[in-house]
Amino acid sequence: MKILLEAMNPEAEYQGGTVTGMFATRQSTNPLARRLVSLDGKTIYLVDIGFGGGHKFMQQVKDWFKENMPSVTTIRRRKTGNAFMDDTTDLWDEIKEKGHAALIGVAG
Repeated sequence: MKILLEAMNPEAEYQGGTVTGMFATRQSTNPLARRLVSLDGKTIYLVDIGFGGGHKFMQQVKDWFKENMPSVTTIRRRKTGNAFMDDTTDLWDEIKEKGHAALIGVAG
C-alpha cells in the first residue's frame, strides 16, 4: 500500500534543558492573599494585561465601582511588557505598597 499522507504526533517531546515562562510546571511557593472582609474604603488596582480589549473592560469595571461602590478607590494601570510577559516589577511593587487588592484581567 502506498503512503499518501504522513502526520506527526502532536504531543510535545521533552528535549532536555529548562522550561520557562507560561509552560513551566514549577508550582508557586507564594500563597494567595487573604480575602478582604470588605472593599469599603479600599484601593483596588485594575490591571490591564494588554490582551485585546482589556482597557475597555477595565474602564467598565471602574465605572461600575464608581456607581455602585463609591467608597472604593480604583486605579487603572496597564502592565509593562506584553500579555504574556512583564518587563519590570514596578507595577507589582506599587500595588503591594499602595493597594489593598488587584483585579488582573483580560478581554477578548
